[in-house]
Amino acid sequence: MLTILKYLLPTALILLLLGFYRFEPHIELAFYDRAFISKHITHVEKLAGCFDEGRISASYNLSKHVYGPKRTEIHAGIPMRIGLDCYDFAGTIKNLKEDERERGLSLEHIAPEEKTQYHTYWRTDLAPFTPRQEWMLKSFFATQDLSTSRLILWTNGDLSQNTILQSYVSLYPHSFLVKVVDIPRLARGTALEGSVLLERTDRRAWVDGDLVRLLVLWTYGGLWVDMDSLLTRDLHPLLEHEFVTQWDCYGKFSFVPCLFPSL
Repeated sequence: MLTILKYLLPTALILLLLGFYRFEPHIELAFYDRAFISKHITHVEKLAGCFDEGRISASYNLSKHVYGPKRTEIHAGIPMRIGLDCYDFAGTIKNLKEDERERGLSLEHIAPEEKTQYHTYWRTDLAPFTPRQEWMLKSFFATQDLSTSRLILWTNGDLSQNTILQSYVSLYPHSFLVKVVDIPRLARGTALEGSVLLERTDRRAWVDGDLVRLLVLWTYGGLWVDMDSLLTRDLHPLLEHEFVTQWDCYGKFSFVPCLFPSL
């Protein structure tokens, strides 16, 4: 036994030191109040008056949901523990159907134009629409409630012969639309009407992509989704609240969209 311990203890010590050299140890022992989540919720004040009814232009396509009753409360959140990622966090957000089952609610059929409009953009002169871009469509139709949501794919060219897109148009005729963008028409009646910025393009679709994004959201309202995005949960619980996000600035064209559902 002494002989075994003589060799075993040094070997175990060497392995332990090698383990500390190779790995970073994390040992945590924590005790939480069972109601700790409610105690950590931070109340988020409304944005500084930019959504006050008296300040909204009558020509702006504002959704009634902004001032309507809220079904989901949004707070600043709690830091995720080691090993968790955004997918784990997304799993805590209930989708609309789950919420309806709990509340005993039901939705009547909504016309496509009255649904929450999601928008995206694809430049046909830069690259063909392939199965790689299809992943965004798959994630949208797999996660969003199609009884209340519709995706519009804006494009600068003809995609009517694209077999991928036509299959989705056939499958979801009331929730998916491919539409050629007419930038001068969208800009009518706005500060950009007649501007030279309407003719700006670039090889990566950054500038004209932001231009389409701004004009489409102003005209139709809704939510913008980039083609390289993947949706993991239904976004409806987030769309009842006011959001402002800032994008990059290229030249003289700056884009700061307000993201919320608008009908």
